[in-house]
Amino acid sequence: MTSSIIPLYKQIDKLIVKAKDCYLFDSDNKQYIDFESGDWAANLGHSNDRINLVIKNQADLLIHDGLRFRNNQSEDLSDKLLEKLSFQGGKSTFLNSGSEAVNLAITLAKNLTRRSKILKLDCSFLSAYGDGQITTNNANLLTIPIDKIDSISAFDFQEIAAFVFEPGNAWGLIKYPTNEFISSIALAIKQNGGLLIVNEVTTGFGRTGKWFGFQHYDYKPDIVSVGKGLGNGYPISGVSITAETSTLFDKSPFRYAQSHQNDPMGCAVGLEVIKAFDDAGLVDRSAMIGKYFNDQLLKLQAKYENKIKEIRARGLMIALEFNSCVCAEDVYLQLIDNGILVGQKENTLRFMPPLIIEEFQIDKLIDAIDKIITGS
Repeated sequence: MTSSIIPLYKQIDKLIVKAKDCYLFDSDNKQYIDFESGDWAANLGHSNDRINLVIKNQADLLIHDGLRFRNNQSEDLSDKLLEKLSFQGGKSTFLNSGSEAVNLAITLAKNLTRRSKILKLDCSFLSAYGDGQITTNNANLLTIPIDKIDSISAFDFQEIAAFVFEPGNAWGLIKYPTNEFISSIALAIKQNGGLLIVNEVTTGFGRTGKWFGFQHYDYKPDIVSVGKGLGNGYPISGVSITAETSTLFDKSPFRYAQSHQNDPMGCAVGLEVIKAFDDAGLVDRSAMIGKYFNDQLLKLQAKYENKIKEIRARGLMIALEFNSCVCAEDVYLQLIDNGILVGQKENTLRFMPPLIIEEFQIDKLIDAIDKIITGS
């Protein structure tokens, strides 16, 4: 099929025409169970009725208002997000993509500390561009090997503006560093006047069985970047800061402006997303259904211990690691043929479904993987 889209990343040669709840439908009317939540964003499920209604109603009121005025939608969303973060007295601003949110967080840290170095885990992805981009031209982005506590002493923390912690996604491989390791880095950062940033673009909004991934750790961030799940597929991201960080900003302000900052449409969506989570108790549900999912995968691992190396899981952020990259890719491709969409990178299959996923849909996936491995 010929396409006029620049091929910046590999795509399946299918046209998706509709999505609802945990399902995608292609132009041949084939149905797929989506264990990726789109791009890890549709935590409430695709085409959620409540979110669709807010978009329709807000479109008749105010989509975009520029930077000259305040609007109720951004103010209300900030208050609600700060409440969920336990950032009493803090402040927020809202953008469009996760990359923007992470880069703004880094810009804030550099400005407030008057330092240029940023530290991250070696397996973390921060952003597609800018200060968070992993490139040989970004000499100020330092990396530390995950769970290597002895490596901490190799860094001069008086040069580091911030540690940007991504609590789980790890380049799509889903790895969870130990609390001891993260706490040791955080202590070194704070003792030397740096700031703690957490990148919750992927791990936020119930994905790990808690509101935010950092809540699995003794880690108290100064700045939090969010995205993806905040808009349930609508492009909105955000940066929130503590009251103490806000005081630092007041003493050292700078101007940052882009066209769709604090747009009322995106903020109205984000506010409704948080309300929908509360009403449905989806954070607790993520932990509960995630345990069921993990238990079924562990049974599969016990059956195929010569092929399945490890299961890593928190809530509905789960990885199945094979001993072989070839095996992982083969299972991934056959699952697509079976109408099941999962993530795959190297020797790992990734599962980050909508938090409304049902046990019977998980069972269908487990059964499909079982049959594929048996037949391989």
